[in-house]
Amino acid sequence: MEKKKKRRFGCLGIFLLVFVIMLLIAAWFVGGSYLKVKQTADNIQHKIDGREKSELRGDKVSIANKDAISVALFGVDSNKQRLATGDAGRSDSIILMSINPKTNQSQMLSIPRDTYSEMVGKGTNEKIAHAYAYGGAKMAIDSVEKLMNVPIDYYATINMDGMHEMVDEVGGIDVVSNATFTSNGNRFVKGQESHLNGDQAMSFIRSRKEDGAGGDFGRQERQQIVIQALATKVLSVDSVTKLDSILKNVEGNVVTDLSFDDLKGLATGYNGAVRNVKKVQLQGEGSILEDGLWYFLPNETIKADARDQYMKNLGL
Repeated sequence: MEKKKKRRFGCLGIFLLVFVIMLLIAAWFVGGSYLKVKQTADNIQHKIDGREKSELRGDKVSIANKDAISVALFGVDSNKQRLATGDAGRSDSIILMSINPKTNQSQMLSIPRDTYSEMVGKGTNEKIAHAYAYGGAKMAIDSVEKLMNVPIDYYATINMDGMHEMVDEVGGIDVVSNATFTSNGNRFVKGQESHLNGDQAMSFIRSRKEDGAGGDFGRQERQQIVIQALATKVLSVDSVTKLDSILKNVEGNVVTDLSFDDLKGLATGYNGAVRNVKKVQLQGEGSILEDGLWYFLPNETIKADARDQYMKNLGL
């Protein structure tokens, strides 16, 4: 028996990365809290032991020199204790981004979490999402590099549940719904503005199968709506007084190997590139393999083309 379907994935990762950068840098300028922001950036930095650069790179890249860089973004549902130790469970969202500040272009490549892939360091072939659960960011990066044959220079992992806390911290957010549907007792009407608390925002952002919700495409658009609304609210004057709790929330829900100087460099030197994003998606079929599990199997021709586009944007 074989189950076939195409999988499409959205661009939540880019908005999360930009949001974190905006939050840290803007909080510094707006709140006048350089030391607090730097401390947060230092606390969320978790380098991978023994990894100075990708093995697919000849030389280490430099954000200070405005080199084109490749970043892996992992979205997980975890908790603060596990995230801090690098044990964040499976990665529900995996997005690769090549960012070229010299051409002011970015390529974003979404990888389905069910993609059949080698678990580098474990010696098995499983769903790519399992790599993070087995070996944290290191195994996830190594496995994604092996799958796509592209270098990864940096990573950022975001716990999606942390957004729930942050929405409540800022007193809720205002969104205009892109669809009419009901989820967990919450009614959303297309074109109508709603003020959402943390619980309501999570219902809005995670809805996919409800009547009228619009499936994966509708959910992806709502994720962008919530991220943008949250970023706007966080950077508002009213939120400056809540800077300490907001930064604390970031500390508990984000880990990255990007340093404070790297984040500043991205905010000042890569701004044009992160605003000009071309989205590339893997396409293929789903199939139940011999182990009885369903996997996404990329079309190899389309996969090779996606890799070529990604590498070209890196200047490789």
